[in-house]
Amino acid sequence: MVACALAAAAVGALTSIPVSAQAPLSQSADTAPAFELPQAPASASAGAPNAATRLVRDVAGDYVHFFSVETAVWLGVGGGAALIVHQSDEAIRDAALEANTTLPGGDFYGSQFFQMPAAIAWWAIASAAGSERHAQTGRDLLRAQIAVGSWTYAIKLATQRTRPNGDPHSFPSGHATASFATAAVLEDHYGWKVGVPAFVAAAYTAASRVTANQHWTSDVVFGAALGVACGRTVTIKFRESRVSIFPAPVPGGAGVLVNVVSGG
Repeated sequence: MVACALAAAAVGALTSIPVSAQAPLSQSADTAPAFELPQAPASASAGAPNAATRLVRDVAGDYVHFFSVETAVWLGVGGGAALIVHQSDEAIRDAALEANTTLPGGDFYGSQFFQMPAAIAWWAIASAAGSERHAQTGRDLLRAQIAVGSWTYAIKLATQRTRPNGDPHSFPSGHATASFATAAVLEDHYGWKVGVPAFVAAAYTAASRVTANQHWTSDVVFGAALGVACGRTVTIKFRESRVSIFPAPVPGGAGVLVNVVSGG
């Protein structure tokens, strides 16, 4: 597509040259004047940060914005709920083992080996298609997974909780955190029509970690809260809005005009 556009531009540039400026037919090829496409001024793109620079800058900002009142609320609620559920962790584990229920797909969907490549692919495909809106969603999904990976494993190393199957690094559930972060980003970008199915998939993933004896229930409860906090952190600029209220004349009197400008 890019090659076709350049070819079309070249044809347009050559056909627009006056006849007097074109080389005579008898003139040899090595003496014919060369015609070049107009070049964009160097200053037009010199100061624009590339995609990698922007991503690094935004990720650094995500770590700063993570420390907020909203994050404290999410982690406080999640921590309190996990503490309550913790009292029944073993009973829930025993019931799940007795029921022998399997929830296939949760292990794959919640893995960062799926979530991160999926976010990169979303960003790349949307960018190639020229959709800034969907490309921004892909970038936010990737940023959310970067935040999930760092915060989840930092807490895992700090808590050193043993999984119900005897393996280390149980708290919190990385699968629950990753899938709930994705759901939070999708809900912020596309609303509840997309958010509800995404949260259902996240809840299914979290439940699958309990039935597979990979995590305690309190692990996935706190993981869900941490995931939402990470997702909401990376979309903070997207969700910001500026509201301007000022008087405006209307036929027969006056009114108030409210102007809302979304951030991002």
